Amino acid sequence: MDGNGQTNFHDGNWRRRVLIGLGICGGLLLIFHRPLLLGLGHRIALHYAAKENLKLEFQLEGSVFTNLIVRNLHAASAGASDVESIDVDLARIDYGLFTLLRHGLSSAIKNADVHSARIVMNPATEPLRPRPPNPKKKIDLPDIFPERLHVADATIIVRNRPYDFVAEHVAADLDPGRSGEIKVEKLQLVGGQTWLKLSAPATYTNRNLIVREIVLADNERFRSVSFDASQIAARKLAINFDYAVATGNISGSVLLHEAQTSLDTNVRVRAENVPVDAINKFVALPEGWMRGQMEKFDVDLSGLVSSPATWNGKLSANITDFHQEQTTFGRGIFQVTTKDGVATLQSADITQDQNQFHLRGSAELPRNIRDFGRAPATLELAATLPDLEQVTAGMPQKVSGSAQVSGKLNIKDSIVSGDFAVTAPSLKFQDGYCENLNAAIKLSKKMPPAGAADKPWFDNLVSETTLVISNVRFRDYLADSVEGSLHAKNDLVTFDRLSVRRKENEFTVSGDYRLPKELRDFAEQPAKIAISFNAAQLADCWVADSRDKISGPLQATGQIEWKKGVANGQLSIFGANLRMRDLVFPQLNSQCVIWNSVVYLNDVSANLTGNDFVSGNAIVDFRRSHRYSGKFRANVSDLSKLQPLLRTFGNQNELAGSLVVEWEGDGEANKLKTGKLRLALDNGRYGSARSLQATVDATYSPEGLDVPTIFLRSDKMDFQAIARAKEETLEISKIELDQGQAKYAGGYISIPFVWKNLGTDAAVLPSNGKVTAVFQSEDLDIKKLFQDVGLKPAASGLLNVKLNATGTLADLNARLDVQMRNLRSESIPKFEPASLDLSAQAQGKQLTIAGKLQQAKIQPLELTANFPLDVPKIVHDKKLADETPVNGKMRLPRSSVNFMRQFIPGVEELDGDAALDVDVRGTIARPVLTGSGDMTINVARMTDPTLPAVQNFKARLNFARDTLILEQFGGELSGGHFKVTGGVTFPKLTTPNLDFQFKAESALVARNDTVTARADADIKIAGPF
Repeated sequence: MDGNGQTNFHDGNWRRRVLIGLGICGGLLLIFHRPLLLGLGHRIALHYAAKENLKLEFQLEGSVFTNLIVRNLHAASAGASDVESIDVDLARIDYGLFTLLRHGLSSAIKNADVHSARIVMNPATEPLRPRPPNPKKKIDLPDIFPERLHVADATIIVRNRPYDFVAEHVAADLDPGRSGEIKVEKLQLVGGQTWLKLSAPATYTNRNLIVREIVLADNERFRSVSFDASQIAARKLAINFDYAVATGNISGSVLLHEAQTSLDTNVRVRAENVPVDAINKFVALPEGWMRGQMEKFDVDLSGLVSSPATWNGKLSANITDFHQEQTTFGRGIFQVTTKDGVATLQSADITQDQNQFHLRGSAELPRNIRDFGRAPATLELAATLPDLEQVTAGMPQKVSGSAQVSGKLNIKDSIVSGDFAVTAPSLKFQDGYCENLNAAIKLSKKMPPAGAADKPWFDNLVSETTLVISNVRFRDYLADSVEGSLHAKNDLVTFDRLSVRRKENEFTVSGDYRLPKELRDFAEQPAKIAISFNAAQLADCWVADSRDKISGPLQATGQIEWKKGVANGQLSIFGANLRMRDLVFPQLNSQCVIWNSVVYLNDVSANLTGNDFVSGNAIVDFRRSHRYSGKFRANVSDLSKLQPLLRTFGNQNELAGSLVVEWEGDGEANKLKTGKLRLALDNGRYGSARSLQATVDATYSPEGLDVPTIFLRSDKMDFQAIARAKEETLEISKIELDQGQAKYAGGYISIPFVWKNLGTDAAVLPSNGKVTAVFQSEDLDIKKLFQDVGLKPAASGLLNVKLNATGTLADLNARLDVQMRNLRSESIPKFEPASLDLSAQAQGKQLTIAGKLQQAKIQPLELTANFPLDVPKIVHDKKLADETPVNGKMRLPRSSVNFMRQFIPGVEELDGDAALDVDVRGTIARPVLTGSGDMTINVARMTDPTLPAVQNFKARLNFARDTLILEQFGGELSGGHFKVTGGVTFPKLTTPNLDFQFKAESALVARNDTVTARADADIKIAGPF
């Protein structure tokens, strides 16, 4: 009221106007809120995508208060990002706004619908592996558990090495009102295990997902897997699973509850009779990486994930027949308990026959999981190994003998200290043995605190290693003792001395090396090495009866130092009157200087008797292109002096004549530049070849190769030719091969060949280069040809060869005809003369082959084949491509098996017949075989009457796709029976795999006047041929 007692209505009018204004604004917001809020949401999404280095495009729709719809979302990496790409055609989320405001995201989402989504992640730092949590970051359970979920065609790929994680074409229909289903077209784990077309029924009620009967293989499945998020609003999640494999089972439960910025976890796992191989896939390991049998595995553990001091529980495991690459054992029993902040390794007992390993220890559990390795701990190792052959059975280098291993590892005041020792009275290995081995290692390292600035891995590392061995033999080499010691402090590793002694001979090495912070810098680190070898008598270093020993005195010294990858130093070797078998070197001398990683080999010389010598010098730059220049000269007036060298390599051929070799050149390691070669052999002898004379003169430069003289003569044969490589052509002309007075072969060959491209990535054989080849031989004596070059004849007969080729490598027109007449083999004296006709024709990019083998006692064996011939591709790939299609036939009309007597000695009688009809199609990698072969042997008798006769033998072979199947293969052995089953598979046409099983019942294996022996047998042969 005013002063006159009247009521004032101005305040009421003001409130009314405010309410009306708010109502108008609210009405305008209701009318225009959607485009404003959608635009705001669009800008916010782009902002956060840019912070993650993502380029984002999408359309945003929906009422905002009840749902959001995203269409045509495309995200791609625009810089360093864990996201490679995201593509979603449609994603719709229905939610309750007031529930979202009151209870948060975990309870607000009513429905989620996703169509045609593909998400590719590419973590740039480390591959996918289980890792401890970061205690500095709060661990949150996922919030998105909608009441309903529908997914149509979603793919998730996470890049990893060597295998990506892949879940392709995932479909899920989860509705509380009905049973649903989850389908995955392809699932690949990071260990490489892959499954196709997985599907399983599922129920989803009150945010509790239960999936049943996930079949991984015939004997492997998840009976059930459940994710219970019904209490996610209280930040709790429960996971249960029941897994069955073979006759074993793994069941478990995990309860997760957010607490103290971490997860309060309760884990319970029970496993019995589970193959260890089945575990690989679940711990990101490749299939077969671990093998064995897990008889029992129990885990009961609770506590905060990121705080080991809160862990309480126990773990026990019994494992048998364990294999992991080269590590194997028969049985392992492990028991660990955690209680009151202490973990105790009560037992880790590993046994393999007589060998035993025992580990015991305990550790204080730290409050911070990152402090593992710094908290106080003790670990003791004791191993008794009376049979090392069992321990090393899975290793490439087998060792036998016995050994003792002991050691102790302590962590106290953040310092890790260890002391380990190995003793072995006697060891034997494939190439030798040793005695009285004693090795010891002592080390200590102060561990940096968690979160401390990164320090080199060797910081505060101190270690000392000693080794003593006596009476050593390696192959034919002997040593009385080997002694060595090294010590390390921080980054400096010092090799105090490595000494190998044999009587008056001693070899020593010493030096030091600076460890790198990063292993990739290994070659750039400073290092020094000093070498000394003083041998009064080299022969003492070999066993007395060694055929390869060298006798005489020898001295060698050297010092090399590396700084920033650059080497400097010197090496020298001197020997006098060195003898190897009957070969004597009156003097051997070598001087080498290294400066700025350039090796100056000033002199390498070996004097033989008289004026015979071998000498050379060179300069080699070990930086970058590895340039070199050098000279080599050898003059041997009597090659028979080198015959002991041939004997060293098992070659018993006679050697004689005089030889002069001269070479001089320069270039780079992978690229020839300039040089010249001269070789002259006079009055030589090799094996049965006599009066050998050879002359080769060659020069080369970046422009080409010129060999104007290639001449080889013996008392029975002459060969000569000229070779030139210039620009883009290699030409071999004036080819002549004469045997006695007859000219048996001659020709001319020209092929595309770019000399300057040698040692580069450019094509050496250009596909458009022209090809010209003419070669012909008539009635060439095969046996005589082998004898003329000093080789043992593989066969005898007459050979005719005719080759004509034109066109280019990419469009080749060539034909090769080979005829062999009166073909015999000296290793099969009963083999009657045969003839072989073989032709091969290349037309364009297709090769056709036809061949026929004929002999008097069998029908002609015919072979035909054709397949694509892409010469440039074969040259580039250095092989015939696996996808090359093939088409071939092999035919042997029905013939008497009596011809087999030529190949099987001691057969007196053989009666029966055989036939073969096989087609090969498909590709090299996936051959498709069709056809069959059969053989009947009525009777087969041996000349030795004590050997049993084979009767009623029948065999039928069936070729089907990539497999040869023995449908029937068996007979009788004097009243007993035998058969072979199985076949051969061809995963590739060139790599057959055998799988045969031989069985015999009461088969007669021997009989004479006093003994009759019958046997049962069951033998299996399997594996690659």
